Amino acid sequence: MRTARIEGDVMKQILGRLWHVAINTHKTGVSYSASVLRRKLSIVTLMAAMMLGVCTSSYAEQDHTGHDVPKRDASSKVYPSRAEQGVVTPLAPGATLHKMTLSHHELEAWSFVPKRKDRIEIENRSNITHALYVTYPDGTVVNLEIQIPGDIVSWTVPDDAEGEYVFRCWIHPVIRANMIISE
Repeated sequence: MRTARIEGDVMKQILGRLWHVAINTHKTGVSYSASVLRRKLSIVTLMAAMMLGVCTSSYAEQDHTGHDVPKRDASSKVYPSRAEQGVVTPLAPGATLHKMTLSHHELEAWSFVPKRKDRIEIENRSNITHALYVTYPDGTVVNLEIQIPGDIVSWTVPDDAEGEYVFRCWIHPVIRANMIISE
């Protein structure tokens, strides 16, 4: 319900800006105005998506009606990662913890052979943010969280894993690492 209110507040401001742009387009040429209006609409749409996606959590902590809103606890934070928050699931019996690093635009070559139930931790040693995900052999995609510099994300190899698993970054598609799991 709060998200709907946030979307409504944001959309009112965006639509108001679009209306202002549309009304003032007659001051130049019609074809030029249509082109400018399309560009501005694209920019405003992108801004709206960013505002709703990024600002929702900080906006939601404020209550604009004057009522007190309790602060969120550490377990509901998106940043830092689960590892930084201390939310760590214990390793399965017989599983091994493997560590990898992510430098600027590449995952380091690893020297381990992953097995089912093993956990793989990936540390971001670059100065840029990444958003890693894993594509399973059947096409399933699993997001590993946004990873700010110095952050660690982890992935546990599924119990029934077999085949090629591909690690990629949503932000930097050049990052790609294939991992073969067979058991």
